[in-house]
Amino acid sequence: MDSRAIKFTDVGRTCVAAAISLLAGGVATFLCPAVIRHFFRLTQYGSLTPWYIHGIRFIVFTLVLAVPVCAIAFGIRRTGMALHKYRFIIGAGIVALSVALNISGSSMGMWNYWLGGDMSQGVVWGTPRPIRTDEYIVGTPFAFSQGYNHYGYFNPLFGNKSTDMFIIKDAPVWVLAELFRPFHWGYLLLGSARGLAFYWSARLVALFLASYQVLLMLTNNEKETGAQHHGLCCLGASMIAFAPLIQWWFAVNSLPEMLIAVFTSVCCFDRYLADTRIKARALYAAAILACAGMFILSLYPAWQIPLAYVLLALIVGVVAKHWGAIHITKADIAIAAALVVAFAVIMTVSLIPSMETIMATLHTEYPGSRQSTGGGYRPVFFFSAIGTLMLPFREFVANSAVHNATEAALFIDLFPMGIALSLANMVKRKKIDVFSVALIAVVTMLGCFACIGFPLWLSKIMLLTPVTPNRIMVAFAICNILLLMRAAAYRAWNPRMWQIIVIAVIYAGISAVATRQAYPAYIGALTIGGCCVMSILFVCSFLAEHKAIRLSAGLIAGVVLFISGMSVNPVQYSTDPITKQPVIEQVQALQSKYDGMWAASGERSPWIANLMVANGVKTFNSLQVVPDMVSWKRIDPTGQWKTAYNRFAYVGMSIDDSAVEMPSARRMGPFELVSPDDFIFHPTPRQLDDLGVKNVLATEPLDSMHFPDGYSFVRIGRTINGRTPYRLVAGGR
Repeated sequence: MDSRAIKFTDVGRTCVAAAISLLAGGVATFLCPAVIRHFFRLTQYGSLTPWYIHGIRFIVFTLVLAVPVCAIAFGIRRTGMALHKYRFIIGAGIVALSVALNISGSSMGMWNYWLGGDMSQGVVWGTPRPIRTDEYIVGTPFAFSQGYNHYGYFNPLFGNKSTDMFIIKDAPVWVLAELFRPFHWGYLLLGSARGLAFYWSARLVALFLASYQVLLMLTNNEKETGAQHHGLCCLGASMIAFAPLIQWWFAVNSLPEMLIAVFTSVCCFDRYLADTRIKARALYAAAILACAGMFILSLYPAWQIPLAYVLLALIVGVVAKHWGAIHITKADIAIAAALVVAFAVIMTVSLIPSMETIMATLHTEYPGSRQSTGGGYRPVFFFSAIGTLMLPFREFVANSAVHNATEAALFIDLFPMGIALSLANMVKRKKIDVFSVALIAVVTMLGCFACIGFPLWLSKIMLLTPVTPNRIMVAFAICNILLLMRAAAYRAWNPRMWQIIVIAVIYAGISAVATRQAYPAYIGALTIGGCCVMSILFVCSFLAEHKAIRLSAGLIAGVVLFISGMSVNPVQYSTDPITKQPVIEQVQALQSKYDGMWAASGERSPWIANLMVANGVKTFNSLQVVPDMVSWKRIDPTGQWKTAYNRFAYVGMSIDDSAVEMPSARRMGPFELVSPDDFIFHPTPRQLDDLGVKNVLATEPLDSMHFPDGYSFVRIGRTINGRTPYRLVAGGR
């Protein structure tokens, strides 16, 4: 067959694949409303869905389904190699498309629910998650509030004390150190709506590609067998990027950024040692320092410290890999020193304004300075991860050990299979693998800390005092996944099929029992059966000698991971649930007529306060990242109730004209402590006046209440969604 015939055949296959993809996308679009109603229980979702949502869904489904269609048309190997070759272009295309379509993973649709509307508005796939309050009540509103602050370092919209937006919360700021926070660039350059789309899509794409790249480095044994393991690495990257734990924590505490920084810096370090060109080394060194900045500015020690041990283990492995061929010149040292100085200057200049914030946080009642010694983690959770794949589709039932779906979510790491296979490889080869030994050491240390605990002095030496046992599981699982991938790529054992079946069945049984014990009220018989099937598929993905079995099992496991992971957070179109709420639009309009600071009072007042700030309304009781001690001293000059308000906290407000204070163990004067990060302020109108509050958006009928000293409230707008705007009027004014 000549080249023209081959070209014609490819063109024909491409046309057929495109047609089938379009047809499949259309069918998926047609079925989507019924699927969403059944699996995500969005009962409002259906025939009244706007045409543009159907259009977005059609585009997304067509592109996703084009991958398996092309695999059938051109073959799995050829399609896989094309995806590998153009992975960075494809990743950039996904981000660009997400920004163009204005879609994100925010659960902001919950604002419609809380304000009496339709939470399915703008939902392309999945469902808004009520539990993601740290995202749609804190993170996203904080980022949006910066649009009204010209992305300044301190934001004056948060009550009487300007809030530090750089050091505590994941908000975009025009400062040099934003060089180390590339996922904020969308906000700074494109504004809130498109910036949110960039923030969600770019982090997911970067995490998958960084995971894939570090696994390529760990599994590349071309020198020994001539093999590259693109399919294996793709499955491994899916086990990380679409893991239940990653997706349930995706928009909180910068976990994706930490992993991206660790994986990218290790890959750059590997290239740095392998490449002798001065310019190339300078670029790799700059990239490593950029990753260091990203990691440091994640600012969540409970995950950072365990992941730093993973990074250390990988660095040891990379050094051992290149040992004997490492050559560092004087020019390399000079360039590295200059880059380190520049890095230190940028970080110092950027962080100096936050020193007061850092010191204030360390001296709060919550979070304060944690002194953890570990211990108490139940080993049964090491084997129960398979069951968490079901979390997006079934309402989680809490128990005494696990309180919600976010805390239940884990990685599918197949512990301890990675350790066992790595040890089997080393015994069979009669050769120590430094990567494996270092990772096994980290797994052992972290596992002991989580389950048994260390003395306080040892925890301090190992810098683990800010780390709780359940937060250990990120680094613990990442090590297990890396071990599993490397062991599968360097396999020195060839088990027979019956042996693989026995191992798979035993592991499935252990996983089923552990999952049932871990979540007794949540996992039923049908789910247990599904867990067993998935366990067997995952085991076969790594153990099966027959290529067809291994490939089939891996594809099914990867698809399940993708569907589960992408169903945790909704695919949300537009930002209208935050920016187009009628009750807030009325408050915005009233600002020009009624000057002074606002407050939210009554039901869900701390949440509404954050929504007001997100829309540029200066609000007294918005989230206090650092307590406003100056304001609270006006209420409590002696500090007798300091333990109630000296904390990172949601500040609820309730205004009552009753002079009788209900007895409560949680009540300290006008402050009522609800939880470690939540208290309710019960002010008098005079106290509000002293604090500078002039307007209140309340669920209480304030205009019908009677207060001493001649204070009163006057209605200044309509009641919308049960909330009415009032103006505080002092006696004699």
